[in-house]
Amino acid sequence: MKLSAELDYIQAFKNRKYGKVYYYYRRAGKRIPIKSEFGTAAFLREVAEIEKKFTKSNGNAPGTLGFLIQSYKSSQNFLELKKATRVSYERAFSVLKPFFSAEIKDFKRSTIIELRDRVLLPKYKMWMANYAISVLSVLFRFGHDLGFLESNPLQERVRKLRNRERPPANRPWTANERKIVLDSAAPHIRLPLALAMCTGLRKADVFTITMASIADGVISVRTSKRGVPIKLPLHPTLVEALAERPNVDAVQIALRADGKPWTPDGFDTAWHKLKTKLESEGKIDKGLTIHGLRHTLGTLLKEAGAHDGEIADVLGQSTTAMARHYSKEAGISEKISDVVRGLEIIKKDRKSN
Repeated sequence: MKLSAELDYIQAFKNRKYGKVYYYYRRAGKRIPIKSEFGTAAFLREVAEIEKKFTKSNGNAPGTLGFLIQSYKSSQNFLELKKATRVSYERAFSVLKPFFSAEIKDFKRSTIIELRDRVLLPKYKMWMANYAISVLSVLFRFGHDLGFLESNPLQERVRKLRNRERPPANRPWTANERKIVLDSAAPHIRLPLALAMCTGLRKADVFTITMASIADGVISVRTSKRGVPIKLPLHPTLVEALAERPNVDAVQIALRADGKPWTPDGFDTAWHKLKTKLESEGKIDKGLTIHGLRHTLGTLLKEAGAHDGEIADVLGQSTTAMARHYSKEAGISEKISDVVRGLEIIKKDRKSN
């Protein structure tokens, strides 16, 4: 029997020994017993008092954006996200904090777009302005499903802002850039680069993958972002880089010069120093990123004749690959394995006759 919106948080518990039913107000990890008889005016008053205390301690009034965010963060939807995704969402929540007291019923589609263009874009730039709207769409879908919203203003996807004059982010590396960077990098920097270059792995995986993932000339990884299992043959460029690992007994593949595992931040510092030096010397163009190596591999595969489904399988991002999530023996076809193994990652100097 639904007496009010607050009763959505009421949980009944039956004592099997005595057959008595107890009621609790359960919300955001709190469980508060209700002493009054269910369905009575006293019961409703008690629930209302608990609601007031909860709202005060929670800091966000029901019906507000802050309350919606707090409810979402307490839900299984949020807790089941990857840690990196939760951290990214928290960044967006921080950006949206000035609007926590706003009533979610007042968020019309036009209001949200104006918020992005006139408030978020000037202060936080394009990426965060777009990302905040993406997170809002997740929140409003959650709120709509739970009845917090009568309609979802972001049910239809909002087109992202794009800077047409800005060069594409994470562009593919040219053959010349790949060779110059690998030739110029010290062995402990070259290996993570070669790993990303020859496998298309995201940075999070490059620095966590272990030597146990390599066997019989094949590297097997379950990607951290989508949990997709992929298997790739070791490319000769990666084999050469692996031969120069500073600590052959270490567990992780990517190691610093002292033989200890790289951290993403530590590698970023070393990579930035090398990249800046090569840019200043005019040896490479600006815009090289580690994620761009993922695009590089996709481009090389396309040029080698692989179709889109095969490329997506190699990069662990297609629906086909997701279907293989439950197979420990998942892997790409022999045909595409040969294509990957034969890619001209680095153009070798050809001796003249």
